[in-house]
Amino acid sequence: MKKKIDLTQLLRSKVTWAIVAEILVLLVCLIARPDFFSLKIQEDTGMLYGNIIDILNRSSEITIIAMGMTLVIALGGTDLSVGALVAVSGAIALKFMRWDVAEYITPGDYSVKPYALALLVPLGVCTLMGLFNGFLIAKGGMQPIIATLILMVCGRGIAQITTDGRQFTTKFTPFYRIANSSFLAIPMPIIITAVVILLMWLFVRKTAFGTFVEAVGINRNASRLSGINAQMVIFIVFAITGLLSGVSGLIYSSRIMSNDSNNAGLNFEMDAILAVVIGGTSMTGGKFSLVGTAIGSIIIRTIVTLVYYFGIASEATMAFKAMIIAVVIVLQSEPVSNYLSKRARNRAKLATGGVK
Repeated sequence: MKKKIDLTQLLRSKVTWAIVAEILVLLVCLIARPDFFSLKIQEDTGMLYGNIIDILNRSSEITIIAMGMTLVIALGGTDLSVGALVAVSGAIALKFMRWDVAEYITPGDYSVKPYALALLVPLGVCTLMGLFNGFLIAKGGMQPIIATLILMVCGRGIAQITTDGRQFTTKFTPFYRIANSSFLAIPMPIIITAVVILLMWLFVRKTAFGTFVEAVGINRNASRLSGINAQMVIFIVFAITGLLSGVSGLIYSSRIMSNDSNNAGLNFEMDAILAVVIGGTSMTGGKFSLVGTAIGSIIIRTIVTLVYYFGIASEATMAFKAMIIAVVIVLQSEPVSNYLSKRARNRAKLATGGVK
């Protein structure tokens, strides 16, 4: 016997409204550009090319960071340091590859230090920085917004110190491939993002860790009494967020084949928080949705694409994005969802003649 779809529950789901919002934005894009959904393969690279692919590709950095931010917000906090960690990751990676920049100004297809170090050290440093955030919150009792503000402020300074205030460039092919190659014609950033989402979903939904996060987010004291090590949960969540910020930083720097300590990861923390909220995770903590967050990130990038299509000045992009996001959040609000659920129940009663 087939299970009936609960329309009322569906309408109350914030993820449902995130999907509806994305469909509506895509429809507007289609009206603006009838060829919006067209796809083709570039002959020189063998890579799929098109607006949908570009949206998924360009949203990769935010989506990866937002996976960690989802857990942070589920704990009832925020992490403002993720954008700075993106800059730190890129700076360290380029430093290892261009250690000899003082002697050889022109970049070449080589890495001075072992390539493995150029990848692993940035990820390790960003993970340690995430643990530092976790320590201040779990052991120091600081509010997450204050604790992470420390690295938000000094993180870019660390990136500048790492590269002596210089912008390194490289032509090292393996590093170039991180963001500019493809697998089965799909751009590599999309593949990396899909793997991150899958691993995160398996970790939080196929183990008890997701339940621990929700329990700590709802009531830390009560979770402690039930035997959950709340401090360890906080440490792990912020370490994961730091690690994912490092991954995002490698993708970002690979796109431009350079470090850019001033602009790398700029406002990424705001976009990541928006993606999580649009995806249906409450800022007060508790239940969360990684799938909803991924959809929220795609919505943000789709809005940017829409703005470009309508020729709106780049200065107005943030305002235009804010207006659309405000509409999505209003649709997800409790009064609106309750109203729509009530209407759905009334229609169901009329259809059955008032008999359940």
